[in-house]
Amino acid sequence: MDGARDKVFAQAIGCLTPLRAAQLAALPGQDTVEELRLRAGRPPAVKTAAGERETGLAPVTPQELREVVSRAARYSVHSYAESMKQGFITLAGGHRLGLCGTATSENGQVVGVRMLSSVNLRVARQHRQIGGEIAGWIGTARPRSVLVLSPPGYGKTTLLREWIRLTAEQGWTVAVADERSELAALADGVPQFDLGRCTDVLEGCTKKQAALMLLKTMSPALLALDEITAPEDVEAVSLCAHCGTAVLASAHAEGVRDLRGRTLYRALLELGVFDCAVVIGCQNGRRTYRMEELEETPC
Repeated sequence: MDGARDKVFAQAIGCLTPLRAAQLAALPGQDTVEELRLRAGRPPAVKTAAGERETGLAPVTPQELREVVSRAARYSVHSYAESMKQGFITLAGGHRLGLCGTATSENGQVVGVRMLSSVNLRVARQHRQIGGEIAGWIGTARPRSVLVLSPPGYGKTTLLREWIRLTAEQGWTVAVADERSELAALADGVPQFDLGRCTDVLEGCTKKQAALMLLKTMSPALLALDEITAPEDVEAVSLCAHCGTAVLASAHAEGVRDLRGRTLYRALLELGVFDCAVVIGCQNGRRTYRMEELEETPC
């Protein structure tokens, strides 16, 4: 697709300054870009499945970084204060702007990022072709609990979307705890990604809060949530287990062996909820997928 504009990429770079967006609008291979990194003093860099490379464009300035964040927050930074405490801003279409610089703290808690040094624009895409690779694992029987594993940036969220869509299209009710508004990217209540005809979405609250509400009100056969990163997220999974609801979730790990070596994830596995794990890898610049069964972890 060299030389052609990609609609998803064009939407994502809408938060950039007009000059930078115009420069990047001519970027070749836009449809393969997964992340766009702007670092103060360096040219913009793009990341694809094959790795990261710098463009030949003019270096990014600190003033440009500040303007990008202001535009991403629609010139109302206080409206995005909660997500900025966690270092990101979610954009229309499910794209996400990650922030780096000097953290600002109050009472021992991070309340924001000042003196920006770089931002990372993650381009959210729906890849239906993944469905052909995972459909056999989903099957047609009642949903089972599955954990999606990979290092950061390998497409866990993208795979989750397709798993949700294929499950919901079979008639199973799926509830989505979309804490960061990335899985569905609701706009006026309508998901901007196709998550299937039997899917209900709750966003804007923690995974645990969402799980409590969804389990009580939506009676899902499968509850989907994105990255497990905190003990409260493990509690959300535990709530589903006690209600007999299957869980679809993701975690940062290179495989089950790596997962077991981390304290938080050992606690997750000890719940005995997950039947198997789908591990995402990368070979010769292409994503690979493999299934690993999960044996029960002794308490």
